[in-house]
Amino acid sequence: MNKRIFLLLSLLTLSSPAQEQVPMLNTEFLTVALEEPINELFFLNGKEVVSMDANLTGLSQPFAYKGPRRLILRTTAAEFAAKPPLPAPAATVELPLNSNRILLAFLKSGDKPLRIIAYDISSSGSRAGDYRFFNFSSKSLSTILGEQRFAIEPGKDKIVSDQSWRGDVLDLSIKVAAIENNKPKRLYSSVWGHRPGRRNFIFMFDGRHPTRPIGICRFFDIPASMVKQSAP
Repeated sequence: MNKRIFLLLSLLTLSSPAQEQVPMLNTEFLTVALEEPINELFFLNGKEVVSMDANLTGLSQPFAYKGPRRLILRTTAAEFAAKPPLPAPAATVELPLNSNRILLAFLKSGDKPLRIIAYDISSSGSRAGDYRFFNFSSKSLSTILGEQRFAIEPGKDKIVSDQSWRGDVLDLSIKVAAIENNKPKRLYSSVWGHRPGRRNFIFMFDGRHPTRPIGICRFFDIPASMVKQSAP
């Protein structure tokens, strides 16, 4: 009997919420809105309630974040000081661990619930001159960028590198195709200006018109290592 009681007490101690440690992060955020701009939302950064904004026109400037791994956004700052029961948050997302820079992509369209997708874009994941493609479309997309050929499945992302992209300003041709009716169909073709000091983020969507079967948004940031090198 004593052994059973001891075992029960041990299990209760291990499962006690007081024993659980919430992972705390010390990182940077960049934000981007992919369908509608985001404003008038709030989150807890350290001990301060601050606003969260995301634009359609490009990535935000990086800003520091200190807090739990589970990021909670609310519609008013007052909710963070209110007593339970609280209204449901506007959105939540689990942040990647061990990342010194996180991209928060916001997807909000009409009456649909706000979605946040958090990507690890730390300096160890990609370098200046790289391209990271995010496929939000419903199709598997075959892509040619310069001399690189690759495919991206729906819901996946891919980092594409080429040593020649790291040191030169140049033009890169890009072609995107998908299989339709058992035949490859070109969806997009263009020439992009390339700058070696930038990390490029390419978001790909289903088009909203037959003449534009795919939508592409291009953004970039400058890795922290490059900023330090250029500082006086």
